[in-house]
Amino acid sequence: MTVMPDTAPQTALRGRLGNISEGLDLHATWDGQRLSGRIGSFTAGQDIVVSLTADGLEGRVGSFTRGFDLRAEVVAGELHLHLGGVDGRDARLEFTEDGAVGRYGRFTDGLDLNLRHYAGEVRGRFGGYTSGTDLRMDLGDVPLPLAVILAVSALSLWRADVALAATPG
Repeated sequence: MTVMPDTAPQTALRGRLGNISEGLDLHATWDGQRLSGRIGSFTAGQDIVVSLTADGLEGRVGSFTRGFDLRAEVVAGELHLHLGGVDGRDARLEFTEDGAVGRYGRFTDGLDLNLRHYAGEVRGRFGGYTSGTDLRMDLGDVPLPLAVILAVSALSLWRADVALAATPG
């Protein structure tokens, strides 16, 4: 007789940061211990792997040569997320009854984050009304903080790509 291990079922996240013509596709699965997926397209995207540890969540977005580490923890209803090394970016979001609000980056050059959680879906905006970026993601049974980590990681990749494209070269 075969005994199956007691593991959580994988649950998928799917969504898009940006609009139809400009943006990044978001795909990930959560198995109860690890979030793994891809941000962007099959050929030009970056992998994301985040594992549950004793100190919170830790992982990597991108490859060894092009990417960044991330650390996250949820403390007293707030998500504290650090993307990158010493010179990386921070994001802090406070969870509300219907979503999360917060800030990505510093006061002077950061973005406001506003996410709303509907039945099985997250919608939101990063930045202002006229110059912001939209987010839409099917959440399913995945905890909201994991969707926020995926979305903010995608935002960080996108802003890095835009800055790289603007660099004369």
